[in-house]
Amino acid sequence: MKLYEREYFVSRIRSGTYQVKLEDAVVTIRSPTIEDECYGNEAYVEAYEAALYDDIMTEEHAIAWAIERGLWSDEKEQKIELLNKDIDKLKVEIFNNRSKSMMREKIRVYIRATEKALKKVLDEKNSWFSKTCEGIAAEEKNLAMLSRCLYIGKERADVEYIDLHSMYSIYSTMMLDESSLREIARNEPWRLSWTLKEHQPLFAKHEGRQLTNDQKGLLIWSKMYDNIQESMDCPTQDVIDDDDMLDGWFLVQKKKQESERAKSELESRTKNEKIANADEVMVVADSQQEADKIHSMNSFGSEVIRKQRIAQVRAKGGVKSDLEFRDVQLDVRQQVKEATTNRARGR
Repeated sequence: MKLYEREYFVSRIRSGTYQVKLEDAVVTIRSPTIEDECYGNEAYVEAYEAALYDDIMTEEHAIAWAIERGLWSDEKEQKIELLNKDIDKLKVEIFNNRSKSMMREKIRVYIRATEKALKKVLDEKNSWFSKTCEGIAAEEKNLAMLSRCLYIGKERADVEYIDLHSMYSIYSTMMLDESSLREIARNEPWRLSWTLKEHQPLFAKHEGRQLTNDQKGLLIWSKMYDNIQESMDCPTQDVIDDDDMLDGWFLVQKKKQESERAKSELESRTKNEKIANADEVMVVADSQQEADKIHSMNSFGSEVIRKQRIAQVRAKGGVKSDLEFRDVQLDVRQQVKEATTNRARGR
């Protein structure tokens, strides 16, 4: 995004309005008041109940209906989960390979391809949402609120002469996506306004009106970048400026924090001195969630060993002693080698 584009978007966001040019007038879209939001929510409830009365399917029933007819499946639902996990893994990988430009850009291609695949599956899943009770009610809510937020000059626009569906479509395309908001939040001219926020208002005041979605998003990311700069493990600027690598950094930090919390919890459960000083501790988990938490405490090397042992047990059908594990055998050989070397040095 070029500087003049950022200047335009910052001024528009700070104004709290969106301008739509029609043939004979300029319509200003303002953010809703609390009363407007209440009006929209009432419209949602009424539309939802009316749709139920007309035997329109809810979103839950629509998914079940699609599964029955082979239009959707549990496998596709699992695919969404797996694709999200793959994106997270790739973002951790791009962060870990941040100093290797060729590998980094190769991983970025995989990220975009995986995101494209995820969007395709989500679009398929959501293709019937507009025909459900929730979809119909959501549309009524959006149009009801929008009808109260349209102005020509200082007067509220007469929506009888405005196509609300078209207006909402235009309004939706004008709102910025997360990537654009992140770029604006970390660059000028917004950074200067953010720095001076205690001395001048960030946004124009519109009596009783809520923050726009763009304003909320910009505030969240501005605060987020402040927190990153204050972090003890603050990444380099090239990572901060790269959304993919920064997302990877977020995931690495989250994993580290979860591991530290889990380790602290485990230490409180294993205060016995013999257990605390042991190389390996076996902990019985009550659920898969707790098992995942325990696994998260393993170092990368320990996790590799755990998986190798599981694979060895499955391949052999079991082991009689831990001395059969390859990693234990390597440790024993290393100890014998060190003992032999020490004896030779002693002589």
